[in-house]
Amino acid sequence: MVVSELTSEYVSFLEQFNPNIQENIVSAFNNEMARNHRRKNFIKTVHNLDTILLSLDNTKIELSKLTLEWLPDFKVINLGVNLCKLCLDIDFKLDDLPVSGNYEVNNVALQNVLPVSSNGAITVVYTDVTVKGRVGLLIQGDSFVPENYDVDYTWNSEVSVSYFINRDTKVEAKVTRPTDDQIIAKTIWTQLKEVLTTILKDQLKGVVVEYSVQESLADEDEKLRQLAQSQLTKANGLFDTLLCAAKDYLVAKDLRTIETPPFEVLYRGKLSSTETGLFESGNGYIKDLSTLSRLSDLSLFEDERQLLVYGTLGMREFKHGYDSFKTKFEDNDLTGSLKAQVRGTEIFVKLSFEKSEESPQKTKVEKIETRLLRDTAIDTSGLGSLSWLIPTTQSWVLGHLRSTSMDILLKQIEAAFSYAIEAEMKKTTTTGSDGDNSRLFWKNIFSK
Repeated sequence: MVVSELTSEYVSFLEQFNPNIQENIVSAFNNEMARNHRRKNFIKTVHNLDTILLSLDNTKIELSKLTLEWLPDFKVINLGVNLCKLCLDIDFKLDDLPVSGNYEVNNVALQNVLPVSSNGAITVVYTDVTVKGRVGLLIQGDSFVPENYDVDYTWNSEVSVSYFINRDTKVEAKVTRPTDDQIIAKTIWTQLKEVLTTILKDQLKGVVVEYSVQESLADEDEKLRQLAQSQLTKANGLFDTLLCAAKDYLVAKDLRTIETPPFEVLYRGKLSSTETGLFESGNGYIKDLSTLSRLSDLSLFEDERQLLVYGTLGMREFKHGYDSFKTKFEDNDLTGSLKAQVRGTEIFVKLSFEKSEESPQKTKVEKIETRLLRDTAIDTSGLGSLSWLIPTTQSWVLGHLRSTSMDILLKQIEAAFSYAIEAEMKKTTTTGSDGDNSRLFWKNIFSK
């Protein structure tokens, strides 16, 4: 069932409830933001970000102990309720978001000639932050549940650093550049966006689920429940069909395990140490891509021109590591391996299908991005007398995974889904039972 299958009377009935539900949700959400703001004076909340490794030619940059303090305030510019489409249209603005931590900069080529490095404090302030998009509404029991977030952020930033050139002289410097040129700010933003989206989901869900579906619609909710179930069945069925074909592609192409780039770090035992160590990993890996699976029910948005399906998937077995590394520090020359298991992964996927009279056209993966990495266990072997380096190497692994290796994983998943879409579309042009079943499947998906 799609919106056009609802009677015009019931569509009008739903539309008359939109403003009242919207007003209640906005009021409750603003009250929650106000409570958070008042708590700021009594409770300190700190969000820790993972270490970041950047390489600019021979220059190595390490950002560590990065933190965002407190809960951001989401100010409502617009929060629209669309019961006919079972979604929320959101437009929020946030206050400035300062992320602070430490930096260390080393030049690999220079170390053999002049072993110097630069270190100090760094702050990146994100300004003019907005988040806009669509949030799918599921019906679970007697509650509306905002579950799938198809949202985009915009922001500007200012990067500032401070360091001492002697005991009493502190130098501060700032740089403000266009967003596309802000390499450090863009890299930190990848993690910050995870934090913001997680907070937004928790706060919006806490407000929306309090409203009874039955009471909100004056006991006339059965047709809306049928619509929700129909959309859920279509979205899950379409996504599962493509996911199955995508995993077949990954297995056939021997891509259950993919290779990831190595990383290289210069380090010191202490900032005041005269000795510099070099840590070099071999090529890494991520596996097992054949365990990709849908994490929850997906959302569907359909109009006369297109159909969008969006939601999250994860890997039941996500293993990442480096079979070999080597490091030199003082009289130590060691080798070993690094193995990590990520127990919690959320990858957002949005598929779009333009419609024609006969079949979907210009089908594509419109968006794919990491939404969450958590519960990571990392095992380090081979450091021996440098065991004090173990926590640091683990932060390097996780930082490199976020900043570099996840992009490679996302590209492989996107390629697999693109293949799956093309393969399923080709089936509609074949003869025999496979072609008949495929045409019937797509007809049911896009039926009006």
